[in-house]
Parts: sequence; C-alpha cells; structure tokens
Amino acid sequence: MDVKNIWFISFESKGIYKVGGLGEVAGSITQALAEKDLNVALVMPSHGVVKDEKLRKSLQLEKVGFVRTYAYGIEYLISVYEGKLGKVKVYLISGGNENAEKILENPVVYADGITEPKAALLARTLDFLYDFSEWIPDIVHINDWHAVPAGIAIRQHTEAKGPPVPLLFQIHLYGGKYVSLDYLREFCGINPEFEMNIWLEGEQREYTFKEIYDMSGGILERIAAYISDVVATVSESYLKKDEGNVLQCIGWHFEDKSTFIYNGCDWFYDKIIANILEKHGEKIREFIGIEDLSQLTRRHLRKYLLEKALGELPESEPIIKDDYLADIVKRLRGPIVNEDGKTLAFGEEGPLVIITGRTSTQKGLDTLIRSIPAVLDYYPNAKFLFLLLPVRGGERLIEEIFAEACKYSNSVRIVYGIVPYIYFLAHVAATVYAAPSRWEPFGIMALESMAVGTPVAASRVGGLSETILDLREHGLNGTGLLVPKDNPEELAKAITSLISLMETENVDELRVLKEKIQYPELKNLLSRDVGRKIRESCLKRIEDFRWIKIADMAIKVYNIAINRRKRCKQ
Repeated sequence: MDVKNIWFISFESKGIYKVGGLGEVAGSITQALAEKDLNVALVMPSHGVVKDEKLRKSLQLEKVGFVRTYAYGIEYLISVYEGKLGKVKVYLISGGNENAEKILENPVVYADGITEPKAALLARTLDFLYDFSEWIPDIVHINDWHAVPAGIAIRQHTEAKGPPVPLLFQIHLYGGKYVSLDYLREFCGINPEFEMNIWLEGEQREYTFKEIYDMSGGILERIAAYISDVVATVSESYLKKDEGNVLQCIGWHFEDKSTFIYNGCDWFYDKIIANILEKHGEKIREFIGIEDLSQLTRRHLRKYLLEKALGELPESEPIIKDDYLADIVKRLRGPIVNEDGKTLAFGEEGPLVIITGRTSTQKGLDTLIRSIPAVLDYYPNAKFLFLLLPVRGGERLIEEIFAEACKYSNSVRIVYGIVPYIYFLAHVAATVYAAPSRWEPFGIMALESMAVGTPVAASRVGGLSETILDLREHGLNGTGLLVPKDNPEELAKAITSLISLMETENVDELRVLKEKIQYPELKNLLSRDVGRKIRESCLKRIEDFRWIKIADMAIKVYNIAINRRKRCKQ
C-alpha cells in the first residue's frame, strides 16, 4: 500500500504560528505533500492563534469538539478546532477552560515549564482526533521531542483498537529531553503497562511501555526511536557522521531503521526582488536617484539598506512575541541604537556580511564576533548585520552579543526580533552570508541565502556540509566555503576571500582583490565576472532542494514505515 493519508504533528508551522526552522519545515512540506494529491492534516497547539480573529478567519477555524480530562486532580477542557491552510487540513488544540487556556494559549512555544504541559494536553486529544477525523492516517509523522507524547498516545490508541498506525519520528534538533514516568502517566495519559509491538534490529519485539521507558532512561527521543517504525533526521551528517550525531545520542542499535529527509526552500529570486521593489521601490528611487528600477544593482540595494532602511524600521518592528524577551531587548542601550533603542543606520555602505537565527550558542554568534577584527584588517569598510530571534535560555547571549557589537559601532548592527521590512532586502543586499554554527542539523538559512544568489561562509557541520559546495573543491560550481567550527581565524579567511571574489563588480583593480584572497586555490578563479558566476551556481544549487522534491523523499520513507508496520504482528 502506498501512502495516501498523512498526519503531521508539530509544535509550529509557518502560516499559523512560526518560531524557527521547524515551523518552516512543517508549513512547507505539508503543502508540498498536498500538492501531490495526498490528504494531509497538520496537528499543533494553538499558542493563542484561535484568540486572534484575523488568523481564525484566514484559517477558517471552526470548533469541532472538545476533550475533558483530568491530570493531577485538575480538570482540563481541551477544545479542538479544524481549519484549512492552503490544501492542508489543520487541527489546532486550544484551551476550553481556564486551566487548559493558560497552557495551550500561551504564546511562548519553547520554554521549560511551558512546552511540557502543552505536549501533555496535545497527547490527551489524540484519541478523540483519531476517532473524529473523516479519514484515518496511513502514517503519523511526529517532529522533535515536543510531539513524542502525542506519538505514544496515538500508537497506544491504535494498537488497542487495531491496526496500529505506522509512525515516523523525525529529529530536527536533538534535545535529549528527559521526562519522568509520572509525567507521561499522569499528565499525558500514557499507560505504562500497555504492551507495544515495535521494530528493532530487523525484527519485531514486544515490550510494555514501562520497559521501553526504562531502556530509554526517560529520554523522549529514545522512547520515540523504540516505538517508531522509522527514525529520521534532516541530514546524513547529523544522523551518523558529526561529533555528537543522533545515533550516538539515541543508540546505534537504531541504525537499521534510521534515515534522513532533507529540508527544503521555496524562495524564488524573481518573487523576492518583486517583493523588495513593491515594499521599497519608491524610497529606493528617491534615495539612490535612479528612475529606472530595472537598472538597480545589488550595490544600490546594499547602500539603501545600510544607509537608510535599517534606520527606518516601522514602529511595529522588530516583532518579539514574548513580552519577557521584549523587555530585555528594550533595555539595551549603546552606540548602535538611538535613544528609543531602535537600530541606527550605518554612516556609509560597504561589503555586507549577514547572519540570521536564534540567540543560541549553537549558532556560533560569538565565533562571528571574534572574526570581525581580522575581516576589518582587509576590508575596513565591511559591515556586519545580525538579524536575530531572541529565545528563552539565550538571555545572557542577547546582552553579551549586543555589548560586543557596540565595540564596533561603525561596522556592526544587531536587530533582535522579526523584521519583515528588511528581511528579504538584507539577503539580496548581502555580499556573504555567515553560518558559523557549532552544530546544524540541516540549516535552511543557507538555502535561503543561496536562493537569492548570496554565497555562504559556514562551518563544516551537519546539513551545511551537504548543501554548500566548497569553491576550493568545486571551482565555479561552488556556492561558498566550509571551515572548521569554533575557528574565528578560518571563518575570517573564508569571509574575506568571498568578499574578494564577490566585489569584482565594484572594484577597478582586480589585483587588489587577489591579494586579499586567503586561499591559493581561489586566486585562479578571480575574473571580472566571477561574482556573477558564483551567484548563478547558488541559484542552480537551490533547485536540488525545492520542497516538491523533498516531498518525494518523505513519501519514500513513509512507505518504508508503512510496509515495516505491516510486517509486525497485528
């Protein structure tokens, strides 16, 4: 049997409520699967969405039922809303009484003491949802530890009724999340004595859930690996090659049922340029002094971004949905912001390095900061723009990175929060995108950069090592440079070399640029049009990672899981 009906359980999705990369994946792959005439349902907590009249209307949300349950002596009334996002059916799990509302309508998605209760109440609704749905899933795709209690619940429910639903567990970012058996039993409604039929090391086995819990040491990702028919990550390196890879963390005995499904990107260059011109066209025309916008160059866009748009963000931006984090950011003061805490524009433009992502040590923000002096030695007019999403757990980093940036007030700007006004513009205006991650399961941000023709200087880790083609190895088919993680010296060399290659359109003397290239094998690539050729290679590379192609990868894995579950005893 080939897959026809899919449930996708996630804690976020673009188009509904997005925090980071998982939201991009959930919103994109579900639509791509639906485009292939599959029935797809996306299941996630509300996070306040059902309280937002505009979103409720756009998603066509209607209340279709409720679940009354008790945990630790507290009554929770959980409302289930059904809606539509494109061709994908949406189920949002919402609060029906004050106790449930405090949990499920909290706009904070990921934080200790907030995520765990949401995961528990989500798990409590799966029985109802399975019995209510107009079609039952051929496969349930659960994502990261937040969805694991829901995966356990749906597997126990369907095993009790027969036949058990096939389960795919995908790890986008391993957290090693420990929970107590009491939490799973009392809060999530999981039965510890339930006998579960699992696939392990090429054969089916039976264990009680309590036995599985004990074998897993209470780590949710390991529990999910036991009960799932397939375990997936988002790149081969993250699965089994990187230091601290997933199989090292969950156990190599899961290798025979493990695989990977890449992430993708549906940024299209022409559409992004059209978006920029629609939003900024008149201001660009006035600021640059150019009548025919078809004559705009990337340098024009860079000058406009750095000298004007950056310092004129709308009053409503940057957007920080978490009031606690917003208060931290509002208190930041220094020479790179005005008296109201808004970002100042630069006094002059120059080669631009951008970085985006969460305020997490994972992202190597400090590595980029430490590389700045070496880059400025070669390019004193270089600019660094950090577009960062503040997250809980990264409070100290928010303040530390800002303080470091203030030491380079002529060269560095930090924007904390979501900035739709300049987000696309920054990517197109950039000379280089920096991705100095310490680990990176996949790295959608690198694809987004390449999708607009901007090369990437990145750590040779995880998915970055598989999506970025190193110019030293691939010549003009390359899309960036890969360097060791935690190495600001090598990162600076990569950034400086890429700037030198990409600035050929803006400098008269190529000899001057050639002297600044840090890798001998790149010097031979230098020509007047090398920047254009690298941009073309970036645009070509992204075609291998369109979501419609990634959907085909997912379908193959779904069918493996379905066939494996068939071989297990019913």
